[in-house]
Amino acid sequence: MFKLACGDVMPGCAARFEHADRDQLLAQVAGHAAETHGITDITPPVLALVESKLAFVA
Repeated sequence: MFKLACGDVMPGCAARFEHADRDQLLAQVAGHAAETHGITDITPPVLALVESKLAFVA
């Protein structure tokens, strides 16, 4: 299971995401980033930051 707390990337945001599939989790996070934070361009540095905060829990 992959997990991400948005607050680890965007301080103050309480959204949390969990999904068994990494790509599906990233799709959920991208949708949240666009809708909630107005981030529609996921640049390589933004993706690297998000990926650095992903947790994998077996």
